[in-house]
Amino acid sequence: MQISVVIITHNQAVYLEKVLAGYANQRQNPYEVIIAEDGTDSDTERVVSKFRRNVDFPVHHVRQQHIGTPRLSHARNLGTRRASGEYIIYTDGDCIPSPSFLRDHEKLAERGWYVQGKRIFVNDQASQLIRGNESTWQLLLHWMKGDITKVHLILRIPGFWTEQAGIAGTRGCNFAAFREDILKVNGHNEEFVGFWRQDSEFALRLQRAGIRRKNARFSAVLFHLPHDKLIVETDLMRNNELLEQSRSGPVSIQHGLAIES
Repeated sequence: MQISVVIITHNQAVYLEKVLAGYANQRQNPYEVIIAEDGTDSDTERVVSKFRRNVDFPVHHVRQQHIGTPRLSHARNLGTRRASGEYIIYTDGDCIPSPSFLRDHEKLAERGWYVQGKRIFVNDQASQLIRGNESTWQLLLHWMKGDITKVHLILRIPGFWTEQAGIAGTRGCNFAAFREDILKVNGHNEEFVGFWRQDSEFALRLQRAGIRRKNARFSAVLFHLPHDKLIVETDLMRNNELLEQSRSGPVSIQHGLAIES
């Protein structure tokens, strides 16, 4: 299967370097990796160039102008337009993949479904230590020290999943769907600005288009590095309203991907 990984980043070159190292050390290579940058950090280009030299799969770097507030949907569409794989995994530049992350996602991929993966949170103290390739024992020690959460996810059972109706618990940092299904709903809604609700709205439209949801249970795990997330009330209120409108509005939105299949 041709798996494209779209990674969103914003001026986090130190984290991005750790994340890309995780994709360089996967047990199964991606078809390609696309880094979609919403920012102006020159260090990002350095990190991407170094990564590109050390892997044997295509690496693309696309950039949008940062306007002072995050535009995650816009960046994900930007990455999607550059992607050419049949299956797309969306993730973030502060999420280190476990070594079997891509293999697990491929095992879960099925026509007519999208996949919601899992994440383990890493605290500030451990953010300099975690590489994503720790053994079960090493991860258990980190958990015992309070460095990471969700100890049950240390256990890996590839292919185990449950179906969920609804959008509760949607997380765009570990979300996968077939390209054809993304095109059905015209991708992510670029009316969203800020950090909130755009992932849920995207999932809602996929479900309304007949695409069912798989929740990975003990596989497809990421290590989520710590960062601040500023709440802007005006963004949150607008995004809540957009989400509500999507419950009965068009499945294929106007301000979206807008590319041909």
